[in-house]
Amino acid sequence: MGDGVRWPRPPVEGQSWRKDSKKKCEFHHDIGHTTEDCYTLRRKIRRLYEQGELSHLLSRGGKQQDKLGSAKSAAPPACTKIINMIISGLDLSGLIYSAAKRRATENKGDRPETSCRVSYCDLPAIAFDEEDIHDSQEHHDALIITLSMVNCTVRKVLVDTDSSVNLIMLKTIENMGFSEKDLQKKTIPLVGFSGETTNSLGEIMIPTYAGGINKQVRYLFIDGPFTYNVILGRPWLHLMKAVPSTYHQCVKFPTPWGIEKIRGDQEEAKGCYKKALK
Repeated sequence: MGDGVRWPRPPVEGQSWRKDSKKKCEFHHDIGHTTEDCYTLRRKIRRLYEQGELSHLLSRGGKQQDKLGSAKSAAPPACTKIINMIISGLDLSGLIYSAAKRRATENKGDRPETSCRVSYCDLPAIAFDEEDIHDSQEHHDALIITLSMVNCTVRKVLVDTDSSVNLIMLKTIENMGFSEKDLQKKTIPLVGFSGETTNSLGEIMIPTYAGGINKQVRYLFIDGPFTYNVILGRPWLHLMKAVPSTYHQCVKFPTPWGIEKIRGDQEEAKGCYKKALK
């Protein structure tokens, strides 16, 4: 890869005794992980590829495929109109949208520009392929998973990227064994897809276990005949740095020991859909 890559420093002596000696990385010249699983090497190769530095390593078939792909791509249609949608009063991770926007504007000057890059630069790449597909048949199922919460196995957990909050049903909390003193009364308006508003009864912190990671997750709880026991929205996804795929019927997230995957239950999803139609 020439001079286009800053090669890692040699490992410090005495810091490899906890690492797996059966795995060796030729890029780092160190043990603990294999070259194929080296996230740093993957990022550097991808960066060089995007810059065109590795074009000479492409096979003839790969070059032809690139040419065919570029030939098939068409120019986007001309934009004749811009349609904006304005939503107000939406709860965004515990804040009203206007308050969240105001806070972001006030803190913009106080926050270092590189703070976000520093905290996320070491995240491994998460990808989905054909091996993640459990059922090859065409489907439109929602992503329904099962999680462990407070030593309870909770089924019918919907992973919803459109939800700005984590929701749990009051009946589910009662079945877990929580008492009224564990609940914090808090009314927050929740706006649905068609504009209808439902007020939450309060919030609760529940330890949620997923793929070896145990997190204290904040949930708003509501009461009513809902289809799901729990709805995991963007707050949980961002907390876990998780990436869901309804097509592949799984959600993936990074852990200290690699990428973990939770597979969805399509039979459960179909059952929830039938229940919602009744």
